[in-house]
Amino acid sequence: MRLFLSLPVLVVVLAMVLEGPAPAQAAPEISSTLERIPDKLKEFGNTLENKARAAIESIKQSDLPAKTRNWFSETFNKVKEQLKTTFS
Repeated sequence: MRLFLSLPVLVVVLAMVLEGPAPAQAAPEISSTLERIPDKLKEFGNTLENKARAAIESIKQSDLPAKTRNWFSETFNKVKEQLKTTFS
């Protein structure tokens, strides 16, 4: 009984696959795709620029750079003092 039902389903699926894509799903022409490449690249560049600017502004406004700088300064001074006391 299962084989009797699965064969027609298999035939219908095979027919749909062999039919190919519908006209609305067909790939666009190469020339139209090539014409849109500069616009897409410009849009990508603008988006990337905006995101980079936003990230840089976020970093500038955060306390992370100042905290990092202070930590490095403190650590460097501690190491310098330890070296002075060790080799003096």
